[in-house]
Amino acid sequence: MKHLLHTALAAALLAGLAAAQDESTDEWADLDRQLAELETLEYERVPGPYIWGYLRTNFAFSDNLRVPPNNARLRGFVLDNVRVNVSGESAGLEYRITADLSGGNAFIEDAWAAFQAGEEITATMGRFKSPFLRSGVVEARDLLFITRTRNGVFWSVRDQGAMLNGDHGRVHWAAALQNGADGTVEDWLTTLNLKVNVVGEDELPWEGAYDAGPGTRASLGVSMADDASLGDGTVWALDAYLVHRGISLQAEWLDYGMGYDSTFVGEQRGGTQPWSVTASYMIVPKTYELAVRFDDFDDRNTPLDFKRQTLSFGVNRYISGHDAKWQLQYSDARKSGLSDGPHEILVALGLTVSF
Repeated sequence: MKHLLHTALAAALLAGLAAAQDESTDEWADLDRQLAELETLEYERVPGPYIWGYLRTNFAFSDNLRVPPNNARLRGFVLDNVRVNVSGESAGLEYRITADLSGGNAFIEDAWAAFQAGEEITATMGRFKSPFLRSGVVEARDLLFITRTRNGVFWSVRDQGAMLNGDHGRVHWAAALQNGADGTVEDWLTTLNLKVNVVGEDELPWEGAYDAGPGTRASLGVSMADDASLGDGTVWALDAYLVHRGISLQAEWLDYGMGYDSTFVGEQRGGTQPWSVTASYMIVPKTYELAVRFDDFDDRNTPLDFKRQTLSFGVNRYISGHDAKWQLQYSDARKSGLSDGPHEILVALGLTVSF
């Protein structure tokens, strides 16, 4: 009797274990099926709108630079940018509207809509930057220095118009037709840009070598812009870009036509060939980056008879990449070469915060 009782208990235990195993197997099978469904599930893209932006502010001082209206020494706090962006998609069109509030009033910067005009072609219409120079089109919060290159300042201006741009493997191109310096009158600003990725992946969306990864990225670009309202308003540009691990290098060279009439007061650019070189090194990955830049204005043969050059040094402390960072910049601007003439020393401490 005792033997029969032990046999029955053993049989019941084995049956219970088998049932539990079958139930566990079913649960694992269900889980596998759910994971397989997740891998093949296509989520519907949320069209937005998204609200985002950033604040750029700095404290700058100089014993040489004078600012209006009192021609006093520059020593104070500056709001470089207070940008608020609204972007998203609607009916298959991508859009972006940007307002800058740094002047106390809302000023529209970007305002464009884009759509696919072909398998590898995007069409854009509205207000946007000319696709001429990398240092001009990079987002302000993503700059390596507090200020752009001198060439980048001139080519960071927005204008109304239309643009086509495309990508084919390593080749990227853009063609834009915008109002130009005379506004909505008869003349146009035409911009053509061609860029080739020589080595590695596409350029980083920011300046410098932050989070560049282990590989090498190198590209070469050529651009042409012609503004018929500026006399011989043709300008050519060559652009070189290299990022290798913690090192970055960017160079740009421009050639303005002899009859180019500048729209900026005191800036004579006709017949000049300004250039700049910018380099950086990440001394602590994703934390500290050292930078140096040399700008040659090449305006010594202009009616104002300047020979201006600027040498700048900088160090960035990244808190959360380019979304949140501190920037310290020292610039030495000289009007008669690097060895003589008056010096204009500028020191600035900048802070960028994105949201």
